[in-house]
Parts: sequence; structure tokens; C-alpha cells
Amino acid sequence: MMRMPFLAMILMPICISVQAADFKIAPDRMAVVDGQRCFVLGLYEYPKDDTVLDEVAKAGFNLVFAGADTAAMDRLHAHGLRAWVNTGGYIDLDAGGDAALREMAGKYASHPALMVWEVPDEALWNCWYSATEWRRGAEPVQQRDKIAALQDKALAEKLDRDRAQVSRLFAQGRPVEAEAVADSIWLALGEEQPHPEWSFSTARQRSEKMAAGMVKGYKLLREIDPAHPVWMNHAPRNQVNQLAMFNAAADIAGCDIYPIPKCTYVGHSDLMEQTAAAVGAYTTRMQAAAPGKPVWMVLQGFGWADIQPTATPECKKEERRPTREETQFMAYDTIVRGARGILYWGSAYIEKDSQCWKDLLSVAAELSALQPVLSAPDAKLSPKLSLAPTWGSVDREVLVLPKDVDGKTWLIVVNECIDPVQYTMEGLEKLNGTTLADTAAGVEVTVEQGKIALPMAAQSVQVLGPQKNAQ
Repeated sequence: MMRMPFLAMILMPICISVQAADFKIAPDRMAVVDGQRCFVLGLYEYPKDDTVLDEVAKAGFNLVFAGADTAAMDRLHAHGLRAWVNTGGYIDLDAGGDAALREMAGKYASHPALMVWEVPDEALWNCWYSATEWRRGAEPVQQRDKIAALQDKALAEKLDRDRAQVSRLFAQGRPVEAEAVADSIWLALGEEQPHPEWSFSTARQRSEKMAAGMVKGYKLLREIDPAHPVWMNHAPRNQVNQLAMFNAAADIAGCDIYPIPKCTYVGHSDLMEQTAAAVGAYTTRMQAAAPGKPVWMVLQGFGWADIQPTATPECKKEERRPTREETQFMAYDTIVRGARGILYWGSAYIEKDSQCWKDLLSVAAELSALQPVLSAPDAKLSPKLSLAPTWGSVDREVLVLPKDVDGKTWLIVVNECIDPVQYTMEGLEKLNGTTLADTAAGVEVTVEQGKIALPMAAQSVQVLGPQKNAQ
């Protein structure tokens, strides 16, 4: 199912040069690096093995995490790769990061490998996650242990009832009241609440304060270094208006979403969409939270069991790694939904002789070979799709992204439905007589009367390109 042989004959991949990056964002939100439009293909892992790094470069990745490390950036530069550096908490000027941010920018901004700055990962979500972990995770355990150790059984019974009330209040969506009862339990135990800074009642205030400090840091960083944009990655959580508040501190936004084997199993998505198509749903959501800005999505390069040191064989089977078909589908789903870049997280936890790693490199190579298509302007077509009657409810979509490549139109089609479908695409009168093909998917069709009709497997992809002899 690899598209490289066909594409290699007709497309030359765009490679990022190893000169100092001149990074701009085109009006259609595509990256323009050293004058060339560029679909960003990144890797969170920093491979220390040169053989692995060679594989990464050969596959067509063009952005790799380096950290604030000159030697790492030099090494990536030597392999023809770009790097990103995370500012850490220095970007929050209200937390005192001014001098440190200036020093970091002065040290790394002129490095030829640097493409983009990143700010703290999942900054907004962590304002709420700390409260979740403490108030609904560690605190109940600690309080129950202390209550169980009380000699005063009457007091223990009362505090057990109070503890149950805390749980009920949280379940009813009344966190402020729940925390007040939890605090009273600490006082009854003769202790102060050990982590008052981790509370739902102050999470909004903490997030607003952090966002304001990050906006100040963003403005300072862009003043010091106007050549490199700032990128912010979110968790797949929080409301659009909250995300937008933080996105004021970035030029590029996105989020990480890892839905395989199924979001409901691992709880990574809280949207209604729980299948692999959650990546597309979150891509749309990130664009709503950052209007007019590029969206780069962070996708799954691991299995959930891989990040559990004590995972059993049964756990590894249930919390499995994505297949190549799933990895391919998730990549194109984000692309058709509007992503201008894809980065992979979690590959550091998988073996480099594993099928998962081979599949990741294979999909990266496929995307890299399509670089002239993915980075091309969207074509001025508005195709309409309809689906033939089938047994399923069909509450998901078949989507098409037309691309204009040197005057010829490509159609990237994604079936988000969990069942196979047959679609008809209309509005293609400009392409009448053109034969379009995706040899990897085994399909070929000629546009007639402004239409094409094709079958598609469940959650699959078709990249329909013009035949070489098409007029």
C-alpha cells in the first residue's frame, strides 16, 4: 500500500536546505521555508543513533526535536534536518522568564538548524490537570488512609461520609463546593491542605494568568527573533475560547491526539468522535481556536502499552500500536481537514526494528514524496460528494481536498466512515476527460460529465493524481 514507486516517477520531493532558515507563513497558512512552500513533517524523538537519524532524514522528515542543545542542533544540521527548541517556562514573563528568554533567544536564534520555537507542551491543560490529579486522584487516597488510621471511630465515620460527599459534589459538577468539604476534612485531621495551588476553583485564574504572561513572552521573543515563528501544542481538551486565549501567544497551533486502538479505551479524546477520525475532528477544532493560523497536529507513533513499564502481554495486545493503514489514514485525515504539518510523538518508546517504526517511516516517505502536492495551494474547486445507500448510519463524512500542482488538479479523498462506501463526486467539469489514478489504492477513473464515482474501504485514503498522459 505504499505510493512511493508511482509518485517517485512524477514528483520530486521538496527538501529543506541546510542554510539559515527564512521562515514565513503564506496567506493560506502553509509554511514557506527559504522561499519554498513546505508541508512540515516532524518527529518529537531525537535519535542518538546515527543510523536511525539517517533513516529519519531519508524518510523525508524535515523537523526534529533538538532541545536547547547546540550540539544536537549541529548534528541535525549536518543531516540536513531542521530543529525546534522549546522555550520552557521562560516564555511566561509574569513568572520571571525575561532574562532567561533573552539569553535563550540570543544563543539559538541564529543557528542554521532552527526552524521554529515551541512553548511549554499542553500549557493550558496542565493548569487543570494538576487539579484533576490532586483533587480527584491523590487527595482522596491520602485522606482515606488517614481516616482509616484514626482512633476516634465516630470522627472516622463522619469523615468517611464527608469524603463520600466530596465525590458526589464532583460528580454533580460542583467542584468549588467539593473542594471546600475536602479542605474541611484536612482541618478535622489536624492538617493544612497540602496543595492549595492545585485546585479547580483557581484553575481558570491560573490559566488566565499564564496566558497573559505567555503573550508577553511571545511578543518579546518575536521582537528579538522575527525570523522564527512560535508554535504551541495543546492537549486534546479544553474549550475553544480557552484555547484561543493561549493561541494569542503563538503563530502556529495544534494538539496531540492518539486514538488507537480506540479513544474510549484509553480516554484520550473526550469528543463525541472516538475512532481514528478523532484526529480530523481535533484538527477542525484547533483551526476554530486559531483562526487564520497554521495548524500542526501531533499524531501517534507508539502504542499506549509502550509507555507503561509494567505492561503485561494482555495489555500490550489491548493497547496496541497503530497499523500502517491506521497511521496513513490519520495523517491524511488531518491533512484533508486543514493541517499544514504533522509531527509524531512516542517513537522513542518503540523498537527500531519493529513493524510500527517501519510503518511510520513508510508513511513519512509517502508523505514526503507527496510534498509538492501537500504544500501546493488548494485548487479552486468545490466538489460535492454524495454516498450510495448502504447498511450503515453514515454519520461521518467522505471528504475531498483538491490541490493545484503546476496547473493540474489532484484530489485527496478520505473516508472517515467506519464502513466501506461508494461515493459520487460532482462539480469537476474543469477536469472532464482527465484520468485520475491512485495505483496504491488500486483505483483509476476518468472524469465524465463533471463526475467520478468510486468505492472506498472504511477509514481509508485515495490520492487521485492525473495520469502522465492526461491532457
